[in-house]
Order: sequence, then structure tokens, then C-alpha cells
Amino acid sequence: MKLTTEQIDYVSNYIKSFDIKWYELQVEFTDHMVSSMEEIWEKDLRLTFEQVKQNAANKFVGDSSFKSIQEERKRILQKLYRKVQWKMIIEYLKFPKIFGSILLVYLAYTFSAYFVSPQKYLAVLFSSLLLIGLPSLYYWWKSKEIDGKIFLTLETLNPNPWVFSFPSLGMSATTTLRQELLQYQWLVLFFCCIWVLGILISVTAIHLQRKTIVNIKKQYQLN
Repeated sequence: MKLTTEQIDYVSNYIKSFDIKWYELQVEFTDHMVSSMEEIWEKDLRLTFEQVKQNAANKFVGDSSFKSIQEERKRILQKLYRKVQWKMIIEYLKFPKIFGSILLVYLAYTFSAYFVSPQKYLAVLFSSLLLIGLPSLYYWWKSKEIDGKIFLTLETLNPNPWVFSFPSLGMSATTTLRQELLQYQWLVLFFCCIWVLGILISVTAIHLQRKTIVNIKKQYQLN
């Protein structure tokens, strides 16, 4: 037995009452509940709408809850995002794209000769990652909502942790190894490689953000 539009709206509001703010989860849970209710009602037409709804909710939630499912989905999306991003980064380290990465390392290492202190040069270099990462942070903030709806997938793409932590860790490491940097040039080269890795993280993050937003708009028919 198919649910009416009004009944589906009721189920949707019921799902929202569990404080599920992410739009894609609201849609997914509603579709799941509606399908389950229609199956239950088809087997026993004597049940009332409220009884069918409660039976479907018990079957869907079980020993868990909507909140725990939501948290589990977030962990899965974060793991998937990291996997996809590192796959993209590895592509830049393969032929022929690797030549671009090598060129960046070479240029960064060459410019270090114009600085008396390798530590100060690397501090400037890693500080530049903030400038490269800020556009990604701004783009994420600007696209947090699509048509007034917020998405868990977009929240997962939040670049905030690495935009600030990655440059900070780099500058901290170069400060700790200040004397070693004066003695061993290969350390300067090593940190130039780490700097290029930071750029690749920024570039792939922006690409994933844009691609994900396009896919969401297409999937949910949003502007």
C-alpha cells in the first residue's frame, strides 16, 4: 500500500524530530521508513498508519538510534574522503604529473639560497601554505548550505584542521631543527618536499569540494 504525499511529509517531519540536520540523511531515512511502512502495510491492511509507522521505526532503528547511524555515516564519509584525496595526491606523484611536483621542489630549494637562514626561509615557505589553504576554507564556508540545506558530505570536506595545523607543524619542525638545517642541506630539500605535499593537499581539497557540490546539486536537483 502506497503512502500519500501527506503521510510521507509526516514521516519526513518525524525523522527531523530526531534532530537530524543533514539533508541527505533526512531524505535517506525518510525513504527507508516509507519503503518499510509500505511493506508492513501491504502484509496487514488492518493496521493503522500510526501502528505501521511505529513498527517500521522499531525495525529500522533496532537497538541503535538515528543519532548513532548519523555518527557512523560521518566516520564512513571521512574515511572515504581521505582515501579519495590521497588517491588524487598519488596521481600527482606519478608520471607524467610528477614532473610538475619535482619542478616545484626544485624551485623551492633553489630559492633557499637567497636566504641566510634556512630556518627563516622554510618558515616563510610553510606560512605560504596558509595563503594557499585559505581559499579552500572560504569556498567551503561559502558552500556550507545549498538552497538553505546543509549536507553531511560537505561538512566532511571541512579543510579547517589541515589549513592551520599542517603549516604550523612544518614551522615548528624547522624551528626545532634550526641547527641541523645549517649543517645538512638535504633537510632543506626534505622540507621543500613536505611543502609541495601541502600544496597537493590544498589543490586536491579544492577539487573535491567543487566536484562534491556539483554532484549534490545534480543528485538533489538543487540550484
